[in-house]
Order: sequence, then C-alpha cells, then structure tokens
Amino acid sequence: MVIESFVSLDRPVPVQPICTEWSEQAGVTLDMLRLDELDPDISGNKWYKLKHNLIHAREQDKTAVLSFGGAWSNHIHALAAAGHRFGITTVGVIRGEPSSELTATLIDARRWGMQLHYLTWADYRRKHDPDLIDKLLSQSGLLPEQVHIVPEGGSNRLGVSGCQGILAAGRVPPGRYDEIWLACGTGATLAGIALTASETMPDTRVKGVAVLKGADFLRADIDRHTQRALSNWTLLTDYHHGGYARTTEALRSLIISFEQEAGIPLDPVYTGKVLFALKDSLRTNAAHYRSKRLLVIHTGGLQGRRGMVMQR
Repeated sequence: MVIESFVSLDRPVPVQPICTEWSEQAGVTLDMLRLDELDPDISGNKWYKLKHNLIHAREQDKTAVLSFGGAWSNHIHALAAAGHRFGITTVGVIRGEPSSELTATLIDARRWGMQLHYLTWADYRRKHDPDLIDKLLSQSGLLPEQVHIVPEGGSNRLGVSGCQGILAAGRVPPGRYDEIWLACGTGATLAGIALTASETMPDTRVKGVAVLKGADFLRADIDRHTQRALSNWTLLTDYHHGGYARTTEALRSLIISFEQEAGIPLDPVYTGKVLFALKDSLRTNAAHYRSKRLLVIHTGGLQGRRGMVMQR
C-alpha cells in the first residue's frame, strides 16, 4: 500500500441549498456542505483529521495507529474503517468498562480488525501518561517505535492541517458566505476552517457550536490549534443540550422537522445542535441576519445515531 492510496478520498463533496420554513422567514440564503456524503464508513470531518496522521505514520514506517474514544466514537469508527481499507493495524482505547454487549460502533470496529482495550474513567483521564501508553502497547503486542499515537478525536497539528482542506473539498468560493457554521467538539475542525477562512475569505465569520457542557476552555484549545489568535471565529457554548451525547425534546423535534423539510439526516450529537443554534440565532437576531448567505458544515457522525432514540 502506497501513500497515494490515501488520497482516494480527496474528492469533491456537494454543497446543497437548504430551504426550511424558519430560514425562509429569516430571509437568509442557507447551504449545507455535505461531508456526511464523503464516504459511508470514514465519515465526514473525521477523514480530514485522519488523513495526514495516516500519511505521517506511513512516512515514519509505523505499522500501527493507536487512538482513543468512547463506545460510540465517530473517530474510532472512522479510524478502524481506514485501517481496514488501507492495511494499517489499528488499536482503539475505549473509555469505560467492557460490556458483554458491544455497541454497533465497536462491532464495526472489531469486524474491521481493530484491537479494543478498555480504560476505567479514572485511567482514561491518564491516557497521555507514558507508563499507561507502554502498558497498552505491551497488551497489543506492539513496540513504541511501531505505533503512531493520535489524540482523541484526531485533534493534533496533523488533524488541523487536514481540516484546512475541507472548504476546498466543497469548492467553496471566497466571499460567497457571510458566516460558516459547524459543530465544535475538540476545536480542531473549527481551527482548520478558521485558518482557511483567514487566508482566503477575510470577511467571512466562522461560528462554532460547542457540543460539550462547560466548553469555554475550548477557546484556548482553538488558539493552540491555530498557533495564533485569530479574530474571525466565535464559539457559542449555550447549545449543548445538557452535554456531550445528550439531547432534549426540543433538539429532537428540530432534527425531525428539519429532516422532513430538507430530506437530510442529522446526528443529535453534532450537526443537530448546530442547526438548533442557527435557528435560534436567526430568531433572536433577525435584523442582523436578513439577506445573509450562510453555510452549515455537516460533519457526518450519523453512525453514532444508532445509539440514540430519535422517535417522538
């Protein structure tokens, strides 16, 4: 397998016009960048965060990639799929106790050949401890020099670099949009988008919707990811709906009505919260948004929806 095979996923993704009752009432032009349609298994923004990590691992003659995540992690799912497709050994370190009944995400990961190791919540907080890493590698039968370690969510310098290519994948022209909206879990994707926007579309604002409760710390993480303090992005922290992977009846209702109107599936962990925040912002700041052109980035993650009840 050669490095060139990694670019097989470097293909255009569609930008789809969106028309809902609330966007029409607000008088905005609304489009959605459909990263969820990039690939059925290596979904959405996860590929962009993985791509340069996989290339780096291959260039450094690493034979395995180890990373971290929860039992429904989109990152773990995408990494396992990529490892299977490109012939790379993958190791997933899973937060929480092992269960006799695997989640659908981990069933897929194991089917694709990923080794799974579990850490208690206390040990998971120590996931960067070198002694703990050595123990995990020993359990996997791997030597440190064989393994490239990717942080949770793929959020490192290489992941940010990959996310800088997202707007190009959608062939988004400079100056087309007043604002670009997306979900924010670790801040890496927002950092990549903000870096690209700062260089090619200086009048465009980037709006990140934090999916974690108490996510104010992400502002410092985003500055660290961009390696400088950019002024073209804003992080909204009041639309988490109770915290990561939590939903409310209001969020579920918005997702169901959006899917009925637009015909586009949403996940309640990430992009659903973005649409909820956007709709609320259009309602509470109507004068500012009238006649604006807005782009929402659908970051994928639909596989994780299998673990959440969406029916009313």
